[in-house]
Amino acid sequence: MLQPELQLTIMRYACSTKSLFALLKASPRFYQVFRSRRDYVLTELARNLFPGSVFVDAWDTAKALQLPQPLTREISDDFIDTFTRDNQHEQPVLPLSISTSLCQLGQLIDWFVQDFWNDCLANLKRLGEYAGLRQDMQALELPLSAVEKGRIQRAFCRFETMGLLVAALKGKDDPYLDQGQAFLGHYPEDDIEGMACVRDYFARRLSGVFEAIEEDAMRAKPSDAIRRLGQSFGEHDWFSRVPKLFQPDYMENMMTLGLPFLREVLESRGLHRAALVMATSARTPRRFTHAFSSGHNEVDQNYLPPYQSGIYGGEQGFRDDNLEDCTHGWLWANYGKLAKSYNRWTRKGFRDWGYVMLDSQRLKAAGVLERE
Repeated sequence: MLQPELQLTIMRYACSTKSLFALLKASPRFYQVFRSRRDYVLTELARNLFPGSVFVDAWDTAKALQLPQPLTREISDDFIDTFTRDNQHEQPVLPLSISTSLCQLGQLIDWFVQDFWNDCLANLKRLGEYAGLRQDMQALELPLSAVEKGRIQRAFCRFETMGLLVAALKGKDDPYLDQGQAFLGHYPEDDIEGMACVRDYFARRLSGVFEAIEEDAMRAKPSDAIRRLGQSFGEHDWFSRVPKLFQPDYMENMMTLGLPFLREVLESRGLHRAALVMATSARTPRRFTHAFSSGHNEVDQNYLPPYQSGIYGGEQGFRDDNLEDCTHGWLWANYGKLAKSYNRWTRKGFRDWGYVMLDSQRLKAAGVLERE
């Protein structure tokens, strides 16, 4: 029989909530040890779910989730001003409320990481066909590397934190639009571009959801529930011309409602999906678009490492991929002068395949490094 100390060590190295709970369900003795040291085990699990520096971003999201509601402008501003100086995440054992929230967040973001990559990979393959890129499909389709997964996790955590800080302020007279810019001001350009990739991913996926609802309505009879639901949408039928013009506004409002809600929308079907979307189809300013296209319009050349000008044409000059370094996709785009300014229009095509998330081996396999 294993000693409790050894059982605790085994649980400490659990790599997912699913594997930990399977162990606890299979072994009453492990469960007894877990109950006595739950705070420690869940702290270690949270650190395993968000390795390295990504854990700090997950911590910020978990703390933002615990902000008092309703959120005021003062609370939001104070969080934005001080969160980068918070070092409580370094505690050996975290409060149970925080570690539990982090584990739930890790499970949720893992779902989005895979869905995001599936979407980007499909777009990258289409780009290869359209542009005639020489792609190594076997290498391109390999599972995400630890660096790639960390970049995507980090971008989703920051995107969620940003949404939490502006969502509760919508509809008020406060100048909330500058809060998004203040939040982004804590990060370098390539990290901001990672969050913009997440924003564009949601825009693509929600566009597909809206199209699917319209297709369901077209196949339905006028008396069917989904048609009646659309007819009860404000002063206009949800399927009429005027609401369609405002769909980008509806999507941006939905992005502020949190990752759990967005996952439910993406996984739901039929009438339930239509009801979720129509209930949250509110016209609000496009907070994310405004923040990502304002205040970060010039690339700081001092931020770019002094690589050779031909870096984007091959592997020469690349360091090993590291979460803390400027991403190779960003360097390729800037040294190649493929996009000089930072805004949602000039980089739209790159964001479709998550160019700042990919490591050097994936970029090489995609064939994009051969293009200037």
